[in-house]
Amino acid sequence: MRKHTKQSPSPVQLIDGELRIGGYLNARLFNLLEAVERIGSINRAAREVGLSYKGAWEMIERANSLSPRLLIETATGGRDGGGTKLTETGRKLLSLFSRLQEEHRLFLDDLNRNLADDPELLLWLRRLFMKASARNQWFGTVTKVDIGAVNAEVYVALKGGATLVAAVTKESITSLGIAQGKEVLALVKAPLVMVVTDLEGYKLSARNQLVGTISHLQKGSVNAEVVIGLPGGDSVAATITNESVDSLGLAVGIPATAVFKAGAVILGVSA
Repeated sequence: MRKHTKQSPSPVQLIDGELRIGGYLNARLFNLLEAVERIGSINRAAREVGLSYKGAWEMIERANSLSPRLLIETATGGRDGGGTKLTETGRKLLSLFSRLQEEHRLFLDDLNRNLADDPELLLWLRRLFMKASARNQWFGTVTKVDIGAVNAEVYVALKGGATLVAAVTKESITSLGIAQGKEVLALVKAPLVMVVTDLEGYKLSARNQLVGTISHLQKGSVNAEVVIGLPGGDSVAATITNESVDSLGLAVGIPATAVFKAGAVILGVSA
């Protein structure tokens, strides 16, 4: 009876990379060379690997010019552009790349496995791969959850010390597992952020009022992006009209407050 050894599952590929020899000789070229050796025709080999005949020839010619010895030999005439085969040098290089490719795969698997064992680094890498359309994205920690009859208010402390308030449904609290101490991703679209320069003597109903200094201002044809840097290192981006920029006298370096409602904040958690 044959015994089957159980293989450990491949780790999640957080780090990936393309193997190249000499900066140019990559998997696409070697896939072409392997097909040429097997089929004996550049034309048919090119079709198999998704290249045009011209593109395949240019790739092979460049590889030949970089190699001290020819990689392929072509007999003119014959079907499908002439008979073609790899030279001894070409076969050795193809064999070398196959071995290097396997070592490269094992190296990446080992690297990703080690990364997966480091919770802090793993969390950081997952953040890099997270994609969302909202201009403002902050990671923070839930400090308080106030649950009402229908909705709940979630207080999120950002790394720089600022606190956001998000209004979400009670169902979202349950389904996302939101609780004190949990890390969450807070998203706010830039058009939902208002910019205020003078709040003295006024109170606003919006729960989020983040005070800082304008660090970046970029006008477009109609709207402008205003970025307000917060004291702890976080920042808030707002999209407002160019007219508003002019009427408020906004400029880099002046104090400003980013204002947005608790309902504008979307919360996400790691799956």
